[in-house]
Amino acid sequence: MKAIIVTFCALLLIAGAFAQQSKPANTDHDTGHATHPNQPTDETDGTPGVITGYVRDIACLVQNPKAGAATTPVAKDCLKECVRGGSPLVILSEDGPLYVPISTETPDKSVHSQMLPYAGKYVKVSGKLFERGGLHSISIEKIEAITRPPNSKIPTS
Repeated sequence: MKAIIVTFCALLLIAGAFAQQSKPANTDHDTGHATHPNQPTDETDGTPGVITGYVRDIACLVQNPKAGAATTPVAKDCLKECVRGGSPLVILSEDGPLYVPISTETPDKSVHSQMLPYAGKYVKVSGKLFERGGLHSISIEKIEAITRPPNSKIPTS
């Protein structure tokens, strides 16, 4: 039941992010596609990029603004239980935004199983970056575990 509630809340958060645009997007009248000033004209292309961050369940990160890397036994257990319960995994980037990992395929395929080995670890991810309505996403082309950067801005808990 808890897993269903957490998953539902995460989906509501993601849906809310899409609905929270402060002003309507410009529309390309030829194709009907919305355009964003920080993305290429063809929004399906994304912007190539690399992010470093920490892989964690979304619930803790959105419910607790001070949450970061799970380093205490309590935080590690919570992370494991949330992941076991099916909570979506996200990347808390060194720059601050949360990134929702997506596949490189269209239509999108779940990357949850690809992300599982990295839960609770720092990663370097390369792929295409997307942003819409305040929601950040990366299509994973390459992911690797790394050690915590010495100058990491991600808090520990």
